[in-house]
Amino acid sequence: MKQVYSASDLVSVQMMKDYLVSFGIDAFVQGDLLIGAVGEIPANSYPTVWILNDDDLERAEERIKNYEAQRPDDQIYNNVWKCLKCNELIEAQFTCCWKCGAERDAS
Repeated sequence: MKQVYSASDLVSVQMMKDYLVSFGIDAFVQGDLLIGAVGEIPANSYPTVWILNDDDLERAEERIKNYEAQRPDDQIYNNVWKCLKCNELIEAQFTCCWKCGAERDAS
């Protein structure tokens, strides 16, 4: 078994696992239940994707690379705004920065 992917959110990890499985790579998610322990465990304890067969490692890494190449970086940030005070990225539905409390610039 080899770990091939990690993300801070369970949706991304589950999508990657399903993506690899769609190519016949036996994969599973580990650490998905850790999301409920946020604040009690180290901040870098993210859910991960593992493959069962070590022989699939190269193929899995190539598939992950292709998957990530299809997503332009700006696609990740389509629905966010950047706080002018602290530079934090905030989801579009919020009008105040969660980090420093600054109001979103209306311009």
